[in-house]
Amino acid sequence: MLVQLGDPEFEGYLDLLAPGVGLLVPLAGIILGYEAIIGERESGTAVLSLSMPHSRASLIVGKLVGRTTLLAAVIAVAALLASVILLYFFPSFSASRFVGFTAMSTVYGTTFLWIAAALSMALSTSRRVIAAAFGAYIGLTLFWTALVNLTETVLFRFRSTSGEPETWVTLVSFIGPNTSFNYVLGEVLDAGAIPAAVVDSSADFVTPAVALLALAGWAVLPVIGGFLSFRKDDL
Repeated sequence: MLVQLGDPEFEGYLDLLAPGVGLLVPLAGIILGYEAIIGERESGTAVLSLSMPHSRASLIVGKLVGRTTLLAAVIAVAALLASVILLYFFPSFSASRFVGFTAMSTVYGTTFLWIAAALSMALSTSRRVIAAAFGAYIGLTLFWTALVNLTETVLFRFRSTSGEPETWVTLVSFIGPNTSFNYVLGEVLDAGAIPAAVVDSSADFVTPAVALLALAGWAVLPVIGGFLSFRKDDL
């Protein structure tokens, strides 16, 4: 039995909100994250900070915590203002679903903030960091599934198929940040649309838990790589 939460108007509002959030929140994360370390290096502040009893790891942790907190605060304030308006227009507004939507938006934005911060650690100039960070934003939000499908086409162009995608294609498409985010919204919160790349999939790995794990991986693994590079660099 399918349980519908909220009235149709509120459903429609979340469906309209999800695509915009899927593009704007990661952009905010990129903007907040790309100068995290490179700005400190180019201004000389990093040298000053590390001349005190601070390690490079503590510098990075401080930057990540501070900027993630700022992003979460901005999203929370925006959500609070939006909830006041929603309460006025939609008497059956579901606070629990909206809180879940806001929490997922914060997780999603944090993923891109940490990707940008990792690039800020690994690359040597602001110009390179900006190009890489916004390239990552465009590739991961707009073109990930298309690139996966293109790769499949190139690899198997001479093989006849039944129309069913390879399991690895579904997996790689699914763990893309935008796909994982929208899948959790659609599957758990009934907000927006479940991505076409996985909507008909019966694969065992297509679950909200794996989607959240994928987002965590996109955040943590680049930071580890960025730190390993930053640790070896001369400031």
